[in-house]
Parts: sequence; structure tokens; C-alpha cells
Amino acid sequence: MANTINVINRSNRSVNVGFFKNVAAYSPSFEPEKSIELQPGENQSVELDNGWEGRVQK
Repeated sequence: MANTINVINRSNRSVNVGFFKNVAAYSPSFEPEKSIELQPGENQSVELDNGWEGRVQK
């Protein structure tokens, strides 16, 4: 089972967005599990495992 998040680039330049999964409580990963590039005005749906916890960062 998976969850989906929709990411929208509302800026006027391309951006790279990384999805960093938590390794354990208070222990974030520094290697992205997934990475996407969005062009200006583009949106993209990203599928994450059920129960995924972490951060999304550009």
C-alpha cells in the first residue's frame, strides 16, 4: 500500500526536490530516497510507502 503526495513548482525556475526518509527516531537520512526535478509551473505526483516518515527538501 502507498500514499501519494503532489508537489507543485510555483517558481519561475526549475527545482530539484528530494525525499529523505527517517532512519530512526531523531535520526534523519542525508541521502534522498527519491529525487525529482520540476520545471516552472510543473506538478508531479510522488508515491511513498504507507507509513513513510521523513522530510521533503529542495
